[in-house]
Amino acid sequence: MKTTFFKKTIAITCTALIGAVLLTGCGKSDKTDENLIRVGVCAGPYGDMFNEAIKPALEEKGYKIEMTEFSDYVQPNMSLADNEIDVNMFQHSTYLKKFCEEHSLELEYISEIPTASMGIFSDKYDSIDDVSDGGEVAVPNDDTNYARALRVLEQTGLITLNPEIDASLATVDDIVENPKNLKFTEVSAEILPSVLDSVDLAVINGNYAIGAGLKLDEAVYNEKLGEGYYNVIAVRSDDADEQFAKDIVSIVHSDEFRNVIEDSSKQYTAFAKPADYNN
Repeated sequence: MKTTFFKKTIAITCTALIGAVLLTGCGKSDKTDENLIRVGVCAGPYGDMFNEAIKPALEEKGYKIEMTEFSDYVQPNMSLADNEIDVNMFQHSTYLKKFCEEHSLELEYISEIPTASMGIFSDKYDSIDDVSDGGEVAVPNDDTNYARALRVLEQTGLITLNPEIDASLATVDDIVENPKNLKFTEVSAEILPSVLDSVDLAVINGNYAIGAGLKLDEAVYNEKLGEGYYNVIAVRSDDADEQFAKDIVSIVHSDEFRNVIEDSSKQYTAFAKPADYNN
């Protein structure tokens, strides 16, 4: 179910984002130094995490780091596949798998990382229980996070999905119970925070929420992360056994990395931790 609501705003914003992505990609140097690692991130906490918890240790090992910030969820994987960057860190493994299948790319992840859960935010309500009948809910418009948002809403009891379907492919057509007659509007994930004042609820990826100045502990609900929804560090499949990839994995499982993540002055302490976090 799609609406035409916000079309004008979305069109203008997306045009700006496309321009930002194109500008970001300009001026890249060809990789001629085997110690250079070109890293792609999206705006938000994962770029910060790489800079604060991974980059210093890589530099101690003699690597040079070149960072590129992207403005959407498409370009980081396409740039990785096109050998414009060597590593990206912005997506969960379910999105990576689906993206690779759809675009016939040979990418894979080398490690999961602590992850900001998806949150349900509202400018109108302090509690999920207070949402009015017929309320409007903004959800991400890419298939993977769209289905994920519906599962988060199901966790709250606002809706029930058909238990016989593949939940990773869920759409509003698979909702079997919707007692508050909620309406759903699909919006580009990166601009969901900007529509909060126009809807009752918005289901927002943690990195975009933090990037927009929203606090995860102020969400009316925070997702309980399941398998496949922890963010990952991805490389080209041909590079998965290269030394730089092994060094990144080693750093992510080090005490030095955990010290940054668990520093109470930083933003990561409330992030969900993958199963092998302490290994």
